[in-house]
Amino acid sequence: MPFRRLLLTLALVLLTAGAARADLNAYLSSLNVSAHAALGAFRAEVGAHFGVSGTELDLAFRSVAQPADAAVCLWLAQQSRQPVEVVLREYRAHKGQGWGALAHSLGIKPGSAAFKALKRGDLDWQPGSAEEGSGRGKHHGKGRGHF
Repeated sequence: MPFRRLLLTLALVLLTAGAARADLNAYLSSLNVSAHAALGAFRAEVGAHFGVSGTELDLAFRSVAQPADAAVCLWLAQQSRQPVEVVLREYRAHKGQGWGALAHSLGIKPGSAAFKALKRGDLDWQPGSAEEGSGRGKHHGKGRGHF
């Protein structure tokens, strides 16, 4: 009987773990897997969702180490209402200090809804979830996005 109880407990843990909201590292890993599988499609979706021009998109992808980092930088630009160039400059200045430090340097307050969403990896977008109305229309212009 104890073996059966252990199996049941293990099964419940595995089932509930999949249902829990992923943290930022898991989210970034998931984005990178999607990006590396189809970079062109990933870039197009990121650009459409965040409503950025080809120039800003190119700058973001050239300035960071991983495709997921570009997506988070664009999200931070949107949430902080800062130009992409400012976010990327801060990204370079705070490299190695973590996303929380970068968000704080951009004026996103710890404890705010945006800061908590960042830490949870809840950036309101998943690759393959592109839908009509995303990007500028959904967020009422670049840099004006809300959940």
